[in-house]
Amino acid sequence: MSDDAIRHPEGINRMAYDWETPAPPPGYRERMKRVFLTTTPSHRNAYDLFEGRWASDLSELLPELPVGGGLPGFRADPRPRQAAEILGRDGRFDGYDILELGPLEGAHTCQLEGLGAHSVTAVESNSEAFLKSLIVKNIAGLTRSTFLLGDVSRHLAAPGPRYDLIFACGILYHMFDPLELIRLAAARSDRLFLWTHYYAAQPRLRRHVPRPVEHEGMQLTLHELTYRDRGLATFWGGNQTKTRWMELPDLIRVLAHHGLSETTIITDDPDFVNGPAVTLAARRPGASSPA
Repeated sequence: MSDDAIRHPEGINRMAYDWETPAPPPGYRERMKRVFLTTTPSHRNAYDLFEGRWASDLSELLPELPVGGGLPGFRADPRPRQAAEILGRDGRFDGYDILELGPLEGAHTCQLEGLGAHSVTAVESNSEAFLKSLIVKNIAGLTRSTFLLGDVSRHLAAPGPRYDLIFACGILYHMFDPLELIRLAAARSDRLFLWTHYYAAQPRLRRHVPRPVEHEGMQLTLHELTYRDRGLATFWGGNQTKTRWMELPDLIRVLAHHGLSETTIITDDPDFVNGPAVTLAARRPGASSPA
């Protein structure tokens, strides 16, 4: 199984961050050729634009659509509901303005809106995933969700509103500078929900290279991994050529350093496919609920 599959519900120091926009991958422009259709309009036509390249099971939305990559994120994935139980109000997100980092194909976005979110702003750096999310928005009839194409760290660093919740599943371990992402997220919200891989000393993670770093007076070790599958049509990783994984105790420590000190570990699976994974909710003490 490739690194792509680690977004399955069951189973990317500021100086180091590369802000340069990477060149489009080989074949990008060829894949985006214009297509004219003469068939009857349908959601299936939109689905077929990316046939064989979907991560999600869109038959959860429309039974007549193919299973695709098979990830059941639209209904079966428990993580949005877990976030609502711990960081929401009465198990819902009524009145919440949510920022979602790395929505991939919008499956969690659908659930967040279904859980009552006042608004969902979903930022995705993968252009193909962004376009798929717009297709999903049409199919699901989302009315309170907005998808933006671009870098999540740049979005957080730019002037903008505070959010009642930042929802980040399957993205922290794809960051070259996860410490900076946490710092930026904590500056924009009192609540952060994470699902991420983390590093532990396991033989299967022997390709990770330890990189000592300093972050606001803390001495930490990140574990650097170079992607080997960026050329695949189904690559759903980060927008840099390398990523750095955190150790779980350091993750909790950095969250607390930036004020998100009330942490709840929902699941911790050291044996998860492709690497240990944790689901956690972090909150700033005394954070008030949205009006």
